[in-house]
Amino acid sequence: MLAGCVEGYRAAYPGIRFELQRPQHPVMLNGAPQLFAQMLDKLAANAADFAAPGTPVTMALALHGTTAVLTVTNRGPLLPAGLRLFESMQSARGAPDAGIHLGLGLYIVRLIAEFHRGRASAANLADGSGVCFSVSIPTLIVD
Repeated sequence: MLAGCVEGYRAAYPGIRFELQRPQHPVMLNGAPQLFAQMLDKLAANAADFAAPGTPVTMALALHGTTAVLTVTNRGPLLPAGLRLFESMQSARGAPDAGIHLGLGLYIVRLIAEFHRGRASAANLADGSGVCFSVSIPTLIVD
């Protein structure tokens, strides 16, 4: 599903280079595929909006024990201190030309992660070149 979504983002955002990193083996999650896709759409749109020109947006999926961790990384402006990104009606888009923005995308990401017993977080990259959004969700344990 993740690979299909990334292909869609490449078509939807032709000026942005989307890169995908994933494990060789499938990652099984118990949940609603349409909600996962909506969560990915919100993260992709956010990263595309803030990516510095000519830099990629990297979507990576990794397994950490029994937890799937999706990260979406982009180079560009850092997260402002004190902004509660995953709350309703929060936005870092302060420029007048940014248009109307309700600040609901990352709130929806958080709700979808929590619905699947997971969590969403965000941090500036250690080198100060951009940001990384992470969603951690327990995997489906198959015997």
